[in-house]
Amino acid sequence: MVRRRRLASPVLPVTAPASPLDDDDLLLEILLRLPPQPSSLLRASVVCNRWRRLVSDPGFLRRFRAHHRKPPLLGFISLHGYGPRYCFTPTLDPPDRIPAPCFSLTQRPGGECLALVDCRHGLALFLNKKQPEAVVWNPISGRQCRVALPPEFDNTVAAVLCAAGDDDPTHAHGDCDLSSFKLALVRSGQGHTRAFACLYKSKSAAWGNIISTTITDSLSNWGRGTVLIRNTFCWMISAEGDILQLDFDDARKLVVIEKPLYRHTGYFSSEIIRTEETSLGLIVLTELSMLLWLIRMRLAHGSLRKPFELASHLSPRAPVEDICPLIQGYDEDQNVIFLRTSIGLFMIQLDSMRFKEIFGTNFITSYFPYTSYYASGNSWPLHSKSNKVYLSF
Repeated sequence: MVRRRRLASPVLPVTAPASPLDDDDLLLEILLRLPPQPSSLLRASVVCNRWRRLVSDPGFLRRFRAHHRKPPLLGFISLHGYGPRYCFTPTLDPPDRIPAPCFSLTQRPGGECLALVDCRHGLALFLNKKQPEAVVWNPISGRQCRVALPPEFDNTVAAVLCAAGDDDPTHAHGDCDLSSFKLALVRSGQGHTRAFACLYKSKSAAWGNIISTTITDSLSNWGRGTVLIRNTFCWMISAEGDILQLDFDDARKLVVIEKPLYRHTGYFSSEIIRTEETSLGLIVLTELSMLLWLIRMRLAHGSLRKPFELASHLSPRAPVEDICPLIQGYDEDQNVIFLRTSIGLFMIQLDSMRFKEIFGTNFITSYFPYTSYYASGNSWPLHSKSNKVYLSF
């Protein structure tokens, strides 16, 4: 009997398991969760051509901004010296530090006298002191829009916000251009007994009706920005006065909210803030103990939170009586204040109470925080030794 030899089975090559990163959908979910800092997507884009294609897709960029919701604080714009010259100062550390070649706001021939009054959603708002108009500017894109002011508002304070979310619920602020925005103007009348407000919508290119309310003090908001809380703009009435609140939804209400009782210690010693519950709050600096008070306000009522002592952070470098703190800037999205002292300018994150020294300065000015998403396609380079960008006006 002849035995047949069994043929050996052929050895098939072992196929390596596919990497999870080979799946575009899974990779996109990972890239979506990168920090919103300026260097994140740029670093991812240099890994390979495939990653570059994914992170530069407009659809991914929209999802990326919607996922993070709040754009990073890139720095602030402030008045430089005593002339009409503004500069951008970055606040992030390398490699996220946004630097430094000059960028300019185009002016009409003959020059203009522009005063910065507000920054929000990546837009900066200036008022032209030579003629009644507002200039809304996107510093990153360089685009601007000029809006003639109503004749009744020749001496006014103003605020700006992006209104793209009114028509697109998925819109994430921080990538806002000039397609849709709102302006609000407020002024006080003769005798400072009434305040008047008016709202502009770029979509209709028209100013709304003027509304008013009774006030008991002059509206003096020099050097102070506006705070956005839900669907309202809030301003301080004079240095130690109450708070004026403009509701810009369909009701368009203008009301005065009485401040809680506290000891006033001078101009820039208090600041309106937006609390964790997106309600109205107030920070008050005391002169001697230098405590930071957070007061939640509901109409005329306030509740005092545990005070925060600034002296332990600042006094080792100078006697307490010589520090002279002033609140000179606030960003409602990042909940950050800028505290100017005799030993330098400090940025304080109010949720964590983390201090960061920006630079040493004795010049008294106001700092308008600038937040925006920064992608690798923007014109600013990511590395520079310069700490300031001067705006040519």
